[in-house]
Amino acid sequence: MAGSYAADFAALGVFLQFLPAWLSEVQGFGKAEIAVIFSAQTLARTLVGPLWCQWLDRYGDARRLLTVMAAGSLAVCALFAWALSVTSAWFVAFAFGCLYPPMHAVLDATAVRESELHGYSFGRLRAVGSAAFLVAILAVGAWVEHQDAVDDVYVILLVLLAATTWAARWAPRGRWPAPASPGRPAAWWRLLGSGPVVGVLLCSALIQGSHATYYQLSTVHWSEHGVSKSVSAALWAEGVLAEVLLLCCARRVLDQLRPTTLLLLGGGGAVVRWLVVGATTSVPVLFAVNWLHALSFAATYVGAIRAVERRVPPAQRATAQGVLGAATSGVGMVLCGLCGGCAFEVFGARAYYLMAAFAAGGVVVALWLRRAPGAEPLR
Repeated sequence: MAGSYAADFAALGVFLQFLPAWLSEVQGFGKAEIAVIFSAQTLARTLVGPLWCQWLDRYGDARRLLTVMAAGSLAVCALFAWALSVTSAWFVAFAFGCLYPPMHAVLDATAVRESELHGYSFGRLRAVGSAAFLVAILAVGAWVEHQDAVDDVYVILLVLLAATTWAARWAPRGRWPAPASPGRPAAWWRLLGSGPVVGVLLCSALIQGSHATYYQLSTVHWSEHGVSKSVSAALWAEGVLAEVLLLCCARRVLDQLRPTTLLLLGGGGAVVRWLVVGATTSVPVLFAVNWLHALSFAATYVGAIRAVERRVPPAQRATAQGVLGAATSGVGMVLCGLCGGCAFEVFGARAYYLMAAFAAGGVVVALWLRRAPGAEPLR
């Protein structure tokens, strides 16, 4: 499982951080065209992600599913070299989005299940992925900068996807509980009929979606105020490091806190973080506040996964993780990102105050969840 997380998230780091540069400098696409191309994989994840997890709930063979998805991702990603128009690149990105991004929800669902069966820490296992993400972006960034070889990004990404495919072959098959009738797929949309489940999805989408403006525009904004790209990269790396430290070093604390408490901490941390980021470009202050990524992202992430696990029948938990991924990385990130982008055009950095408002909305929903029927006790 750790090998799967390491390979998968190393590939994710290269894909998110460096593939846009490759599309621009090697394939010749403009910024607006790259945004259109990347929107395809987000749309695909939102539409198709829950279906893969539904398959996992029905058959329980995580090894086969992850191997097929990883091998398919490798094959589709290779097509980017021949996608020379926006239309062809959009369709390649859509196919890639159907296969690669949903792997994260399948991997999470499998890891949570196996951690329950074998008694190891899901948080520490997930931290392996975060650490691999951090190492990958730093190593590839240093290589690209010193060798001036953006065209190598494509090859590096293919190698990492091949490693992901190899690692998936050793993933556990999974002993899933009482699957739905093999002749009929589980109705994932029925999960949306549960108020508490919808509350978890909404809470996570608001808090995680509030990161959209930071992900998309922070480096550009800081550069306009004299912050070098190397310092911007260090700020990003610090956030991932904070995430790893929380997941690795605070196992007992995470295990003792209720999922809604984690969501409240995540939302509160996000509110403070975006208020500060929107008010200053002072590098020391930014370095100080970026440690809150441990709460705004990691605490929210773990809290949402555990909240779903406690509010969904065992036979639909993988499906619920797919719906959670679609709600946060799909709908939440896209809608908050669009709102933040438009606000940035008009109000500049004060757009982060809107992100703080989204996170505050997540806090309100978390408070409601805490008082909803079936609220979970301390572990």
